[in-house]
Amino acid sequence: MIKEVQEITLNDVYLHAFFDFGKDAFSTLEIEVDLPFCANVEVILGEVAKDGKIIHTPGYRTFIQRIIRTGVGKQVIRIDIPPFIPAFCGFPHCHAPALAGGEIAPFRYVEVNRTYGTITARRTAYFNDWDDNASSFESSDSKLNEILDFCKYSIKAATVFDKYVDGERERQPYEGDTIINQLGQFCHTLNFDIARHTIDHFFEYGQYTWPTEWLLLTPMFVRDHILYTGNSGLLERWLPLLEAKLLAGAQDENGLLNSKLYKSVRPGCRTDDLIDWPMTERDGYEKGDVNFVPNAYLYGVLKIMFELTGNDEYLARAEKVRKGVRSTMLKNGIFVDSPESTHTSIHTAVFALYFDLAEGEEIEACKKVILSKDMACSVYTAHFLLEVCFRYGMEDHGIYLMTSDSDRSWFNMLREGATITMEAWGDKYKPNQDWNHAWGAAPANIIPRMFCGIRPLEPGFKRFAVDPKPGKTESFSVRMPTVRGEISLEWSKERKVLTVPANSEAVYKDKVYPAGTHELD
Repeated sequence: MIKEVQEITLNDVYLHAFFDFGKDAFSTLEIEVDLPFCANVEVILGEVAKDGKIIHTPGYRTFIQRIIRTGVGKQVIRIDIPPFIPAFCGFPHCHAPALAGGEIAPFRYVEVNRTYGTITARRTAYFNDWDDNASSFESSDSKLNEILDFCKYSIKAATVFDKYVDGERERQPYEGDTIINQLGQFCHTLNFDIARHTIDHFFEYGQYTWPTEWLLLTPMFVRDHILYTGNSGLLERWLPLLEAKLLAGAQDENGLLNSKLYKSVRPGCRTDDLIDWPMTERDGYEKGDVNFVPNAYLYGVLKIMFELTGNDEYLARAEKVRKGVRSTMLKNGIFVDSPESTHTSIHTAVFALYFDLAEGEEIEACKKVILSKDMACSVYTAHFLLEVCFRYGMEDHGIYLMTSDSDRSWFNMLREGATITMEAWGDKYKPNQDWNHAWGAAPANIIPRMFCGIRPLEPGFKRFAVDPKPGKTESFSVRMPTVRGEISLEWSKERKVLTVPANSEAVYKDKVYPAGTHELD
């Protein structure tokens, strides 16, 4: 845990002082004043401001107001941040780091009212171990650079607790947040402890997970954790616990997950097909008892279980799901949302490609849906959408989505005043969203992993892929930390230079490059 102290001093204050610390961060605050008399000073902390005033509207953006009775003379006053109260009573949540010596809250702005003279506001921001210089990215596309910086800082600033959380509103781990937060962190830092603690949490408190797809995500981020850390000992610990996440008893005669059977597998626990969240982000999805999206997840994670175990039984189970999906939800060459549906949402098209269920001309049909819909999904599903764009030859579309300035974009978050990614594209899409949500930071991993193409193929980067997909972008350079050392790549039409760390090898265009610096063809 590290802390960063920022101090701003304003002179000749008369009744109202406004402080802007530049970026939102989970922090504590103290003010320093020198007063000739006792005063009832008002102090306000917030994440959103306009024209020198902190905005307080209904929702979950942080707004804390305190009235402080001062003494006479020079004094330093620590602002009492009220104890965190979770949005959902009874759910396990994360507490402020001990180093803070009390509660923390995310804020960027401070107002000090009803006072005079010279005032100093001192904000102490808290971050888990993070080296800003451990990774870098620069390209000829200034908008792409700006989005990477925004999302990289979001991962840093929102990853302050001992586990990944979904933001200040709840401060609790969710698998949907973790799949994005973990990859974003691993692309920029070698701090693996938070991810490990989070995964352990899901095995201990799995009864609180209600989305079907998020239970099924568990093998995916376990695999990612092993690939980036190389810690096979953790796999031995987690592997026996993964089978329970697969909902095997909730499959019907076609091998497909059926929501009518969920209670028999998870009695007393809420279980439902998420599709996307919030519900308004489902692109008109026609939901049934059996749904394409969770079954696509099931097919994909059963194949991941085979990767992790080498057990052919998982491939056989995956094949049954594949056949069930194709026999019930493939109509006229395109997958549909559910067996009774004739509609193909962007989610069905994305996950048909993400989990490799589409074949032959079905691939082009799914791509056509994706290219016609723009960002017709949430900031969560955007992670999968973007990866699909780069995997299936739609990289220019993926870059367009990351750099768009529409109201469903990362630039819209910046335009609304966020410095940490939001839970949704804007307040109008989710009135109860928070403004410090790392699951909104998909480009933090998509740019290094898919645009730059650097991905581990074997645990601990013993072997890794170099498969850049920069589209029309003229040039870029990237550095990424790994447990074996730094990987760097400079890329342009004229010259391509790759540095491979010790005890590692890279695969580029089916050619293997050992440790050292290489000119690529």
